Order: sequence, then C-alpha cells, then structure tokens
Amino acid sequence: MAIQHNASLTIGDSGVECDVWDQYTLSLSMLRAGQPWTFSLWRSRDRRAAWDVLTRTVKLFDRVTVSIDGHPQLTGRIELIERRASGHGECAMILSGRDLAGPAQSWDADPTVSIKDTPLEDALTAIFDPLGLTVRVTAAAAARSVQSARAPGARSPATSRRRNFVDRAHPRPGEKVWSLAESMVKRLGYMLWCAPRTDGTVGLVVDVPDYNQEPAYTLTRRLDALGMGSGNILDGTESLSVREVPTDVAVYTGTPRGAATSARSRTQVVNAALFDDRVTRGFVSATTQAQPRHMRSERARTIDAAQKEAERAIAEGMQGFYRYTARVQGHAQEAGGAMRLYAVNTVARVHDDLFADAQGRPLDAALYVTDVEMTGSRAQGQATTLTMVPLHSIRVTPET
Repeated sequence: MAIQHNASLTIGDSGVECDVWDQYTLSLSMLRAGQPWTFSLWRSRDRRAAWDVLTRTVKLFDRVTVSIDGHPQLTGRIELIERRASGHGECAMILSGRDLAGPAQSWDADPTVSIKDTPLEDALTAIFDPLGLTVRVTAAAAARSVQSARAPGARSPATSRRRNFVDRAHPRPGEKVWSLAESMVKRLGYMLWCAPRTDGTVGLVVDVPDYNQEPAYTLTRRLDALGMGSGNILDGTESLSVREVPTDVAVYTGTPRGAATSARSRTQVVNAALFDDRVTRGFVSATTQAQPRHMRSERARTIDAAQKEAERAIAEGMQGFYRYTARVQGHAQEAGGAMRLYAVNTVARVHDDLFADAQGRPLDAALYVTDVEMTGSRAQGQATTLTMVPLHSIRVTPET
C-alpha cells in the first residue's frame, strides 16, 4: 500500500494551514530560480469551512510555506489567486506562486546601491533588501537535512557565513537582482539556490555540489527473462544533448575593444569530456563536428585566468549534456530504517536495464539529484519526479 503524505500550505502571518486539497505541484531545483508551486481546492459541502477560511484569509503577496509531513520544502509568496466555476455550481480555488527567488528573478536591482569591496553576504543583503526580502545565507547540508526530513521538526536550516569580497561597484540599470547575485557567487566559485526558511527570510544556499555523500535513495528497473520490468521506477527518461555544448573554447585577452584580434592573445581549451565514453556512454560520434566558442575576455589578464574562463564556459555547456529523470510513487523512501523525503543536493543509486549504453551495459551509476517535483492528486495519488546528472558534471571555477 502506498504511503500517504501530508501536504500542507501555511499562509502568511496568520499561520492558517491548508491541508485540504484536491491537487498540488511543488518544484525544487538547484539550477533554476523562482520554482513554481500550485495548490487547488474544490468548494464542496464537506470542505465548506476550509474554503470559507481561505476566502477570508488569502491575499496576494502573502508569504507561504509548503510542507510535506511537517517538513518545509519551499517558502514563497502568493502571486496568483484564481477561482473557477462550472455551470453546475462547482467552484475551485487555485493558489500559485514561486519560491522567494521569484521576485528577485523578475525585478531590477537598485543601481544606487554600493557593493564595492563588500563581503558577499552583505552584498547579497544590500541588493535583495529593496525588494523587501531579508536574506539568510544557509548551509547546504543543513538545508538538505530539513527538506529530506533528516532533521526533526519544521525548522529553518542553519545559517552559513560567506566572507568573500565582491568586486562590483553598483548594479547596472535594468539588471535583475537574481542574475546579479548569481554572477557574484559564480565569480567566487559557488552556486546559488533557494532553501526553505520558516522565519520569514529568504534562504540562499551559496555552496558547491556535494559529491562525497553516500547515496540516499535507490531507484531500480530490472528486466526478467521475459523482458518484464520490475522496480520502483514508474517512468524514466534518459536525455543526451550537444545542442549547447562547445567542442572547444578560445578566449582572447590583451586586446582593446575594437582592435584587431591576435592569435598570440588566444588561450584555447578542448572539451575533453566529449571524447570520454564514461561521460558520453558511447553516444557521441568519433567524427565530432566542430562547435567552437570564441570569447573576448574583459577581465582575464593572465593565461591562467583565460583558461579558467574557458573551462567555465565548457562546464556550463556540459551541465545540460546528460539528464536522467525518474518518476516514483510517493515523496519519500526508507533509508537506514527511517523514511527520507526526496530532496535536491542528494545522491541516488540508479539501475535501469532499459537504458543500456552503446556497449549494451545497463545504466548502473550513482547520480546527483538537482531537481525534485512533487505532485499530489485525489484521483491519481502522490508521486515525485527526480532529475539527476552524473557526479562531478556540475563544476564551478572561481575567477581567482
């Protein structure tokens, strides 16, 4: 029998908790900001009280916390209230929005804010503050523990200090808050993603992927002698793409803007991963066609700095090279005698007989979880879709 999870939406300062729903969708990601959530509720005789409470309570801009089994997964705000009614008098209320990175993704940074030679955490606070968003830099491991239910109670994850200094003077007019924040942390060699916090602040994880952890989940699909599949994978998709992947990157330095470009100032790096069967699973042709990138660097002053800039461009392209997506029942898996909710920044052990490599070997690897989508429906039950990439495929390289 499938495990039933309690999905709830806690609204704003009122603390009203909505755990009576018809359908919900909750998306979590390390790679994309402003992840969406949706809660739907039908008005009926037995749900009239819940409906009336929401009608009186719900307001646009309200902060919300979405929790599974009491463990916060996402903090965001209400951006859309929609009510639909049929000709038979059936009525539904749909609440939706994004996590608290959503406003920072949509709206501009104040160009009068000074962040020159400011510690990273203070700079992030300064650019988020005009949006009314208070920032807390959150420890990645602590955020993972809360979301996966390894930490007891619905608490905010622990904070983490990042004292690196930024070298930007001011935001540019029209520059989005999130893109500015992301560019600052990337130059220092970090990634940036959101974590839930129940104290009303924005949880920002400023960290690198944790590839050294033990697998938290096991996902399997095995075929018997008759070709019949068994395991906990309901649906799976393997995707390999070279559409945005450069075969080599050349970075040009030391030439003023508008001047002729000299080969003497060029630093070239080849994307060796495209020729490694351990990465490509043998699905890249030996007659690879050239997909070059030529970049003029305004910042690099040395060959080493130019090489790092080329390596960053290759790493960003390779982030989209391989994806494995699996849909499983429920929102958790038993591990070490306890149920553990699916969460990003975790590792899953995957075995899938249906997706063999070019040599006929089944997929059997530890993969890194970057995206989690939880869905619930009264009609279809609860399920989770996990998106995974190979270990060490997401790399961040600091400029200095």
